Amino acid sequence: MLSVKRIHQESRADQVIFALPRHVSNRRIVCKVPGRESITGMQRQQLEGMIADRYEIQQPLVRGGMSIIYLARDIQNDQTVAIKLVHNSASEYCERFRREVQAIAQFEHEHILSALAHGDNGSWYYLVTPYIEYGTLHTRLKDGPLSLEEAGDILSQLADALQYAHDHGVVHRDIKPSNVLLQDGKHVYLADFGLVKAAGGSHSLTRSGYLIGTPEYMAPELVDQPATIPSDVYALGVLLYEMLTGHVPFKGNTPVVTVWKHMRELPEPPSSVNPTIPYEVEQVVLRALAKHPQERFQSVADLAQTYQQALDRELSMASAALEGPTLEQIAVRVVPLSTVPAPPVHHPSSSLKLSALVFALLLVFFCALWAFLELSGK
Repeated sequence: MLSVKRIHQESRADQVIFALPRHVSNRRIVCKVPGRESITGMQRQQLEGMIADRYEIQQPLVRGGMSIIYLARDIQNDQTVAIKLVHNSASEYCERFRREVQAIAQFEHEHILSALAHGDNGSWYYLVTPYIEYGTLHTRLKDGPLSLEEAGDILSQLADALQYAHDHGVVHRDIKPSNVLLQDGKHVYLADFGLVKAAGGSHSLTRSGYLIGTPEYMAPELVDQPATIPSDVYALGVLLYEMLTGHVPFKGNTPVVTVWKHMRELPEPPSSVNPTIPYEVEQVVLRALAKHPQERFQSVADLAQTYQQALDRELSMASAALEGPTLEQIAVRVVPLSTVPAPPVHHPSSSLKLSALVFALLLVFFCALWAFLELSGK
C-alpha cells in the first residue's frame, strides 16, 4: 500500500502539502484547497474602492484563498469584464499571478484569454479580462462525455493556443477543464497561465523539491523532472480522454496516490468506458498518455492533427457504409455481354448413341412379332 503523509505544519490557509514516499521521490505535492478564505472584509472594501472609479462592480464570481474575481462593467467602454485581484501579502501566489499577467500580456491569439488591463494599486495586483459568459469545459463535462466531433473541435482550438504558447517559449503546466473557457459553448479560450514556465528554462515558480499543479493532469516525469512541452502534451491527452469518456484516466483518494497511478499504471482503454470510440481514435489518446515523453506526440499540433485524421477516416467509412455503393462502383462491377463466354455445347456420347440404336431395333422386332402373331391367329 502506498504510504501518504500529509504535512499539516507546512500547510498554508490555501494549500495542503503531501509528501511522496522517499523511494519514489523527495519532492512534495502542493495542492490548492478551495473555499479557504484569507481576504478579510476590510481588504475587500479596500479593493472594491480601488477599482470603483473605472469599473462598476456587479458581483463576485470566485473567491479564493488569496484572490477574488469580480464580474464588472467597464464604464468607459461599456464592456462586461472579469477582474481578478490578488493581495501582495501572499508573496508566492502573487509572483505566480504576476507571471500570468506577463504571459498573457505578450500573447495575441484568438484562443488565449487576453488581458484588457493590468497593474497594481497599493497592496493589490489586478488583471482585467473579457468575461466569458457560457462557462468552463469543467461545467460542460458535468453533462457527460462529448461526441467525437465536439471533442475534436475543442482539441483543435486548445492545441492551436498551446502551440502558439510553445512557439513563444512558454509551457502552460496547468491544462485542465476549469482553465478552458467556452464562449457560446463553441469558441475556446485557454486561461490561467499562473504556472507558466519557460520551455527549456531552469527558472520555476515552485519551491525546490515541490510539485505544484493538478495531480490528475500531471505527467509522470514531473515527479523528478522539470515541465516540458511533452508534459503539456500529456496533460492535453488526459483532457482528451476526459472529454471522450467523462472522467480522467487516473484518480486516487489522495493527490499522492493519483501521481503514483500516473507513474505505475496503464490507463483503461477509452473504448472500454465508451464503446463508441473507434480503434484509431483510441490509439491517438493512448499515445498521448505514453509514460515516456519520447513516445508521445512531440507537439500538441501533431496530436490534434493525428486525431482529426483518425476521425475523418472513421467518418468517411461510416458514411460509405450508410450510403452503399455509388453508380460508378456498380458500373465497374457490370461485365459487358460481349465478354461473357457462351455456354458449352454438350454432344451425346457414343455409348448413348449405341443404347438408342439397340432400343430402336428391339422396338421394331417386337412390333414385327406382334404383327406376325396377329396374322397367324386369323
